[in-house]
Amino acid sequence: MLKDFNELIQRVKGSPKKTVAVAVPESRDIMLALQRAHEEGIAEAALAGDREKIEQLRRELKLDFPIKALVDAKDEQTAAQEAVKLIVSGQAQVLMKGNLHTSSILSALLNKEYGLRTERPISHVFILEAKPCGRLLFVTDSAVNIAPDLERKKMILQNAIDLLHTLGYARPKAAVLAAVEDVKDKMPVTVDAAKLTQMALAGEITGADVFGPLALDDALSPWVCAEKIIPGPIQGDADILLVPTIEAGNMLSKAQMFIADGALAGIALGAKIPMVLNSRADTPANRFYAMAVACLAAGK
Repeated sequence: MLKDFNELIQRVKGSPKKTVAVAVPESRDIMLALQRAHEEGIAEAALAGDREKIEQLRRELKLDFPIKALVDAKDEQTAAQEAVKLIVSGQAQVLMKGNLHTSSILSALLNKEYGLRTERPISHVFILEAKPCGRLLFVTDSAVNIAPDLERKKMILQNAIDLLHTLGYARPKAAVLAAVEDVKDKMPVTVDAAKLTQMALAGEITGADVFGPLALDDALSPWVCAEKIIPGPIQGDADILLVPTIEAGNMLSKAQMFIADGALAGIALGAKIPMVLNSRADTPANRFYAMAVACLAAGK
């Protein structure tokens, strides 16, 4: 179990350094995050974007991180493709969305020509530094899959479980969230949660203890579980929170930043390589944390 981002960063420092390919890095916050990644010794940069604007930003911000590759690309579609090509050529191991639309970078990542697709769907995980819980929480899917059906939820959950395995978790605990703990026909998400629990018991979802439906407080508080007499393997100690809809996940994750004033990081899973996928409003610190997670997830 990872307690916080500082512990995660120390673990990254013990692994081989990665190179991050950034599409359209022409943003103050992105460039500052890349500088910190270099200073902390966790990653180097390969960039695809407007060379003139990149060099101007480096001068203005007095940045000195080395650039392992710089591809001049004036529009975001070209920049996205060139960033993916840096991955395919072996010059980088992690992809990062810069100052461009998510659809552009996903289109390039999923282009069959580049061979980075898998049978899994792309899904998103927000990693929250939940200080009251004393551990990192992994919330999925808050940014890509809008209204996933049962089969899609199964694959989203497996993506998250596999991520935690690469981060060193032997057997994470995954809570399938709803508003209540009971299965109610009028609340389809509770029916799906019960089915996902059974899928895990049947071996259709592997590598984790999965249980639902659970309310958020059940997933996070041992005291609440004791008071409510919640059954199952999750007793307020969930690592993964599978949200029922993109709206629920997005609000939960953004509340971490704008209400709880906490750190978070966003990455996309499901391709052969991890991708840093943060919000355009994210801070340099949150972008740096996302790079750290992705570099660790990229393996050796």
